[in-house]
Amino acid sequence: MSDTAVEKIQLAEKEAEELILASKTKSKEILEQAKEEAESLYKEFIDQARDLEKKKIQDMEKQAQEDSQDLLVKTDSQVERLEEMKKQDYPELVKSIVEKVVV
Repeated sequence: MSDTAVEKIQLAEKEAEELILASKTKSKEILEQAKEEAESLYKEFIDQARDLEKKKIQDMEKQAQEDSQDLLVKTDSQVERLEEMKKQDYPELVKSIVEKVVV
């Protein structure tokens, strides 16, 4: 082989090594970028899940407060009705007992 052919082969080998090195470097960059994007998306999904969970808890607390208020109103209403019934029934009961005792 001539010196020129050997030089061309050596030059081609050197260029091939440089291309391989550049390819490996680019692959590492792409892999690192993909890793960063995946971590970012993961954090974003976790944050969204936490926000949804927090909102759900707040909605449940709000519903529980509303249900509690409804129960208080119903209880107050029933207590008032019982008190009214007592007011109405006691005089009639006393009158009935007195009539039975007197008769």
